[in-house]
Amino acid sequence: MRHEKDFYLAKALELGADHAVAFETSQIVFDPRTLIKCMFGCDSWGYEHTCPSRPGALKPWEYQRIFERYSWGIIIHATEKRRSQQVSFAIESQAFTDGYYFAFSLSDCGLCAECSGYDKQPCRFPKKARPAFHSVGIDVFATVRQFGLPIETLSQREEPQNWYSAVFIE
Repeated sequence: MRHEKDFYLAKALELGADHAVAFETSQIVFDPRTLIKCMFGCDSWGYEHTCPSRPGALKPWEYQRIFERYSWGIIIHATEKRRSQQVSFAIESQAFTDGYYFAFSLSDCGLCAECSGYDKQPCRFPKKARPAFHSVGIDVFATVRQFGLPIETLSQREEPQNWYSAVFIE
């Protein structure tokens, strides 16, 4: 398994990730309070297709039960939202074709300039859109800080951001 982790880490960096680290699922910090931060702190609440407010969305504690079934994965860091998502989806696809048929990525969706959910239209890319790392009940700050990865709260929206994705592999 060590070889596979090294392969996916190298692949993530080759595809443009600023950092990539392997994790064990026990290192993922789950906290259902992420839901209230989405609900009361995000302009996308009630609109975007990958948002926890979408009809039929699982609750954070339901996601936790699912993701705890995995044993490891890869965290991807990029300073561009779209690149983070592209890298994570590529790693998910590669892992799937390598036989990890349950591989699944989490990433803030950046496929469209504006989500079609704002116009109450179906998702344009339903096979590629994934929920955000934080929207499934994961405390991204506590999780990535364990690995020494950069993350800070922003005082201005214009400040450079750190975008994180994760690929759960098994």
